[in-house]
Amino acid sequence: MVRPWNEWLIIWGYDIEQGERKLSNDEAISIVRNLVGDETLAVKVRSTSTWTVNEMYAGHYSSGRVFCVGDAVHRHPPTNGLGSNTSIQDAYNLCWKLKLVLEGHAAPSLLETYSAERQPVGKQIVTRANKSIGDFPPIFEAVGLVASTDPAEARKAIAARKAPTAEGKARRKKLYEAIANKSYEFNCHGVELNQRYGSTAVVSDGTPMPAFTRDHELYYQATTWPGAHLPHVWVEHHGERKSTLDLTGKGRFTLLTGIGGDGWKTAAAAVEKAYGLPVDVVTIGPQGCDALDIYADWYRQSEVDEDGCVLVRPDMYVAWRAKESATDASDVLLDVFGRILGRSAQAKSVAAA
Repeated sequence: MVRPWNEWLIIWGYDIEQGERKLSNDEAISIVRNLVGDETLAVKVRSTSTWTVNEMYAGHYSSGRVFCVGDAVHRHPPTNGLGSNTSIQDAYNLCWKLKLVLEGHAAPSLLETYSAERQPVGKQIVTRANKSIGDFPPIFEAVGLVASTDPAEARKAIAARKAPTAEGKARRKKLYEAIANKSYEFNCHGVELNQRYGSTAVVSDGTPMPAFTRDHELYYQATTWPGAHLPHVWVEHHGERKSTLDLTGKGRFTLLTGIGGDGWKTAAAAVEKAYGLPVDVVTIGPQGCDALDIYADWYRQSEVDEDGCVLVRPDMYVAWRAKESATDASDVLLDVFGRILGRSAQAKSVAAA
């Protein structure tokens, strides 16, 4: 549907081995009527065009001062979605890095992390979408709509699936299994959110990447491991229920900590003084903190102690985390930002001073 309820998009396939089809207006109308099942339907064709399934992704997203995003670097069929989210995520990843470099806060090396982080995601999305389009034929086969295009034979095959026979039982089993496999198209939350960025814009906390406990394509596994997307947790902030995602982003780095994390506030101030880069600090915990951990969900999901911290990038991915407070918190955080911004030498100079 393009516009309710009288403007529609019709997709119709043809044998590509017979060459590209150029439809006349009458042929297009005939196809629409045949698909709808009404030979008297009044149809006005606005336009026709051809479209081919793509399985394409770039090996690199950038070269020097040129950066490519969206369909320019990943093209796939509409299974698993049209790709808009992936394209927007490309831009979301790149824009904050461009801003920091153009404003002089970061070295140009930060821009090299764009391709390093997003190219694997584009490859995964394209691969999964094409696998999903390949999961349709088993459904048609199970229903019995492959062997013949004759309507009578099709009805006979469909009826056989309902029969109390060995053949009917086998057809039903194949159909249920084929439909279940489509979860990889319609319910693949892992494909959408389980990214683990690996680049110099992410600083390791010394722990290994957590293993996936369930199918990593189907199920999202929340973690604050550096390189992962910040988990969503409901908290209360200024009397309103908000997500941890609402407390971060907006073009700024955010440091999430809790009771006993005052040292990280001092460290954030040191970062701003050294790099001219403001860092928001939000404490999450019981009453008295900036955000009330209403259900103790952040306590369970943060994977750090109350006096530890989680550093969140402007694109809401975890840049780094500390299990607990540190006596040299300022030096530690200055070093982390020095690595991310490509200013390690400057960080060491500030720490020495």
